[in-house]
Amino acid sequence: MRPPLRQLEAFHAVAVHGNMTRAAAHLDISQPAVSRLVASLERNFGFALFERISGRLQPTPEARVLFDEVERALANLNHIVKLSEDIQSNQGGQLRIACLPGFATSLLPRVLAGFLKERPGLTLNLEAGSPESIEDWVLARQFDVGLSEQFEENPAIESETIQIRTVLVAPAGHELAACKVVTPRELDGLPIIHNHRNHPIFNTLRRAFAEVGARFNSFAEIRQFAPACIMVSQNCGVSVVSEIDAREYERQGLIVRPFAPAIPFQISILYPAQIPRSIATREFVRVFRKSLEPYQMDGAD
Repeated sequence: MRPPLRQLEAFHAVAVHGNMTRAAAHLDISQPAVSRLVASLERNFGFALFERISGRLQPTPEARVLFDEVERALANLNHIVKLSEDIQSNQGGQLRIACLPGFATSLLPRVLAGFLKERPGLTLNLEAGSPESIEDWVLARQFDVGLSEQFEENPAIESETIQIRTVLVAPAGHELAACKVVTPRELDGLPIIHNHRNHPIFNTLRRAFAEVGARFNSFAEIRQFAPACIMVSQNCGVSVVSEIDAREYERQGLIVRPFAPAIPFQISILYPAQIPRSIATREFVRVFRKSLEPYQMDGAD
């Protein structure tokens, strides 16, 4: 007959402590209860487990053979219980995040630092890559969540979108500092550092210039916002970038102004479809979305 767990715990406690009284205190049960559990285990096994020698209960040779295995089994069980408690309380497990390079060098590290401090048992795997790489990784279920942009529908991927404001950044001391809001008219002929030419922000920006007859002076085409901000700081031109990145570089002296007409930057949160999300994944996304609220476009979810 397979012995109940409580009988094995009683056997282990008596073997460690040498008498029923201390074993009972360790298990937080009565001494007669410990005696009954040990007696029941002896009946199950068909041999004695202890002999009283010099006033102390000593394991029999047969019990000593069992002791190491019982101790290992109880330790493994305790580990499983602790792990399940950590997972339930969002303290343990693994969180795998794929993100754009710009996220990995701006807001995300601070969000993750606070998130992980509250969950010391949680292991993080953070990988930066292109939108195409992030989609491939999520499709292959190599990551729990992907943080990307301008995602196109895919039945194998579930997604959420968040609309972030874009703003105008200019070098310190630039005349645009006098503007409360910058429009294409103020940028007429100025060197523009912009997204690649098939990006929605670039196309919207070009249309905005054309609608008011302003000249769009393309100076540099850059895929990420962070390098654009660095080039602006070096007096190479001006740029329309995500407000998340702009605020990072504002600390280094960049001028940041609202840009009109409003142009959204779409952040896409991606998950493998038809896969249950871990507690850690759900909690991280909740915290990440909360961190984006100061930058969301008015009326955007």
